[in-house]
Amino acid sequence: MARKVAMLLNAPYPADIRVKKETDALINAGFEIFLICLRKKNQAPREVVEGINVIRIDAGKNNYVLAFWDVVMSITFIHPRFKKALNKLLLEEKISIVHVHDLPLAGTALALRRQFSIKVIVDLHENYPEALRTWFKWKKNLIVRLKNKLFLNPDRWFKYETKACLEADHVIAVVDEMKSRLAKSSGVDLEKITVITNTEDKNFIEQKLNKDVYENIPNGFIITYSGGIGPHRGVDTAIKGMAHLRDKPIYLVIVGFGSPSVMTSLKELATQLQLQNVYIKGYQPFEKFYSYMHLADVNVIPHQSNGHTDNTVPHKLFQGMMAGRPLLVSTCAPLKRIIEEYKSGLVFKADDATDFAAKVETLYSDKQLCEKLGANGTTATINGKLNWETTQLDLINLYNANAG
Repeated sequence: MARKVAMLLNAPYPADIRVKKETDALINAGFEIFLICLRKKNQAPREVVEGINVIRIDAGKNNYVLAFWDVVMSITFIHPRFKKALNKLLLEEKISIVHVHDLPLAGTALALRRQFSIKVIVDLHENYPEALRTWFKWKKNLIVRLKNKLFLNPDRWFKYETKACLEADHVIAVVDEMKSRLAKSSGVDLEKITVITNTEDKNFIEQKLNKDVYENIPNGFIITYSGGIGPHRGVDTAIKGMAHLRDKPIYLVIVGFGSPSVMTSLKELATQLQLQNVYIKGYQPFEKFYSYMHLADVNVIPHQSNGHTDNTVPHKLFQGMMAGRPLLVSTCAPLKRIIEEYKSGLVFKADDATDFAAKVETLYSDKQLCEKLGANGTTATINGKLNWETTQLDLINLYNANAG
């Protein structure tokens, strides 16, 4: 008989790659998953998605309604709609564990913990309080800025993070740096925190190779950024760095998407610098990511280094290593640590466009170095332990230890 788990996700599903990997692992290990999440327009209230019992609630189909519920959660640390749905599910099903994806919904699960004798696992995808601070920096709407200042106070969320981590039965951190920070800031016992990092499935390299992804890019040395785009991602630093490389056949390709304002600012920056060596491709389907990464000469992750980025790690780090190409990453703590430990790329000083360009030139001028660094990445991920097939074992062991 399958052991039953409830998950809370303050976002629509399917969408989140981390949630999919964790649910796949647990289902294959014999757990039955009930995922309560937000409902987008035209999505069914309930359906089974790849083995997950998805329960969708109406709590925001536009930014205004979502903002309202964000304010409610920031005042009470409980989401009434999620609490109602979880309460109903707990009455209907014999649930032993509630797995909360990220800090905002932790209080909702903890509010029902004693009533239903459930164990609560808080899965912190990121340093949420610092993420709030980072996100607020680039919000220009005065009403939004006022709302954030009044209600979504990062310092208040830091205090609640401590409370939630102490009350939870177990905490999942996404990277070692996050585990150390939580133990220091919250006083949580290290044994109560398990690191489940964002490694990738080995089948990532089995994506069909699309040799046409760079067909409109001149022949030369291609460096590629792929994934979500926001101010904290440091893509602007990479663009500024290309101003130092305009005399060489080196091209920066940006694959991914962000808010309209962010994408517009990046395009304006490239235009302002009169760069002909930057190509912004916009959104591309995930099925093309291996092609973009494998057919590039270098994959870049130019993140800023701050309290947010220094406590998380992107999937694209491990995807890039699997693709067998060298990485160029910033001194953002987890990126620097992993790249230096596995000798799979070079590191430049975060926010330093000149150093970024210098490291690109080093890779451009040394093909043998590129091959060696790329091979080290493949060894660490495909042949080593930096893959989801290995990482998921820690998640399954955690669940086996806590399941009733």
